[in-house]
Amino acid sequence: MISDARVRYTRMVIKNSFMELLKDHPVNKITVKDVCEMAEINRATFYKHYTDCFDLLSKIEDEMICELEQLVQVSQHKNITDLFQKMFNKIKESGTSYLTIVSDHGDRTFSNRILKTFYEQAFPSFENQLPNVSKQKKEWLYYFSANGCSGILTHWISSGMKADTKEISEFIAELLRKLTA
Repeated sequence: MISDARVRYTRMVIKNSFMELLKDHPVNKITVKDVCEMAEINRATFYKHYTDCFDLLSKIEDEMICELEQLVQVSQHKNITDLFQKMFNKIKESGTSYLTIVSDHGDRTFSNRILKTFYEQAFPSFENQLPNVSKQKKEWLYYFSANGCSGILTHWISSGMKADTKEISEFIAELLRKLTA
């Protein structure tokens, strides 16, 4: 039990230190040594958990996506506006983490990765709304709308998440309704 708490604490300190460094430096300029100095741990401890800083960034992103996936699974039968609003609220809750990751120093493609992750869950619902459209055209429409949503998400995050989550969710839902009408 104690070791589990220590492991969680160590990972948290490593992640927090890395995210602080990522605010000011591109990921390819952050060294394991930098992270270890800020986290006040030795390199062997870092390497017990991560292979390098890119692995660390990937694992942080995976955790964020996993949290959003859980949110989608819980909200699966609710309307799309509620789903988007919950997703935006969850992102806003995590605040600077998402902002840091989509910054010029982090992973500018993270928003796309979020939406691609939901493809398998969202596409069947999307597909059912368009019964008379070929599968190929449905895929094109899905990716067109997903990339548009990704652009809105990226802009919202990078502009400080100031827009009201309900307003932006309703806007996206309305665009999607018009697109699939």
